[in-house]
Amino acid sequence: MDLMMTRQDRTDVLVVGGGMAGLCAAISALEKGAKVLVLEKGTRFGGSMWLSNGLIWTFANQAEVRKHIPDGDQALQDFLVDGLTDSLVWLVSQGVELEPEQTFQWYGRGRQSNPAQMTPVLVNRVKALGGRILLGTAMQTLLTEDGAVTGVMAFDASGALEVQADSVILATGGFQGNTELVARYITPYAESMYLRSNPCSTGDGFLAAVDIGAAVTPLLNTFYGHALTAPPARFNAFQFQDMSQKYGPIAVALNLEGRRFADESAGTGEELLNFHIASQPRATAVYIVDAAIAERSSSKHNPAPRVAIARARHAGGPVIEADNLEELAERMHEWGLPPAAVLESLQAYNAAVSSGSGDRLQPARRRSAFPIEKAPFTAVLVRASITYTCGGLRADLDMRVLRRASSISMLPMVTAELSEIQTAAIPNLYVAGCDLGGISNRGYMGGLSHALVTGRAAGTAAASGG
Repeated sequence: MDLMMTRQDRTDVLVVGGGMAGLCAAISALEKGAKVLVLEKGTRFGGSMWLSNGLIWTFANQAEVRKHIPDGDQALQDFLVDGLTDSLVWLVSQGVELEPEQTFQWYGRGRQSNPAQMTPVLVNRVKALGGRILLGTAMQTLLTEDGAVTGVMAFDASGALEVQADSVILATGGFQGNTELVARYITPYAESMYLRSNPCSTGDGFLAAVDIGAAVTPLLNTFYGHALTAPPARFNAFQFQDMSQKYGPIAVALNLEGRRFADESAGTGEELLNFHIASQPRATAVYIVDAAIAERSSSKHNPAPRVAIARARHAGGPVIEADNLEELAERMHEWGLPPAAVLESLQAYNAAVSSGSGDRLQPARRRSAFPIEKAPFTAVLVRASITYTCGGLRADLDMRVLRRASSISMLPMVTAELSEIQTAAIPNLYVAGCDLGGISNRGYMGGLSHALVTGRAAGTAAASGG
């Protein structure tokens, strides 16, 4: 057999990516009567869904979204909030088992799933409805004719595969697995960050769409993740829920220069602090707590810091405990922090918090400002992680990818402002999941809900030519 020979295929709807967004898109298109082919780059379906805790949630209402994530695409945000309840009912109708609805912290709602049960159910549903699925098949380029998408060129172990399609849905999972793109748009310390995601999410959909003129969101530097215990801790991506240091919002965070660099308490959780850690030297920081803080819980869903610290210590992570701040600062020198700067930062922080002027600190501390004063004192070295990118392709509420004005250059690019984007969509091109940008931005609206709602919308629209 000639391995260089290009094989041909044809389908109504082609879904690129077999994670939650892609599987939901495929099922939705099949339910509309379309012939569907799913291409998955990896060796199994499910994508980053396998690494999640299975909580499918988002904000309870639009007011909470505006309060916490004011710089997102409001139409898409509202679409997610409004569409979650119906989408959860639809998911159950496919055979997915979900726990009863629950509140999430003070602003969210959702239902718990089991990714190990959900993934095979969705895959089998695609097959039962007549869909075709191909593993180990990576898209390289989008095919176009007269400005409209007509299919994709892909590759597998046998060589090139050209798939013609009436509609193409990009659901390749963002670009967090592409170190070059992360370094370009997010942080120069990309090599230092943990990838807590499907390693196949390397921006295939993003790059292919941009190459044919797709518009991108203005905040390509935004992403979601949580700080993890720094090396030499012994853990992998599947142990994320145990090793994530989610008490950052109630701790004091210092960079390797011994200085505070962000309002630790800002945002709805630790994701914003993790975002700031990524831009610090080596994408690394130190969380410091005293005995009183160690017993607190940052939310009812997170354990007290002492629990996470014990896990970090058990895994071989860098943990220092001391009976006074001077000793703590001195011992942190082994991590490269200057003791004098550490002590100065902690003393300034304590003085401001004790006087009730935490908001006058630089950076300010506006919530959860607890003094570091009760021995023993504990420091944990942490490193930023990236779960998925929040910036990506622009789309309308039918998940149609919008076109970039011809004057905007190709990659590497300065992201286009709204006025530079044509209202017309690229014909036959749709997007779902983390390839779609503009929803979470500097915040977090729930990854699985994002995949579920936008996947359903993309599949329905692609099947109907919407």
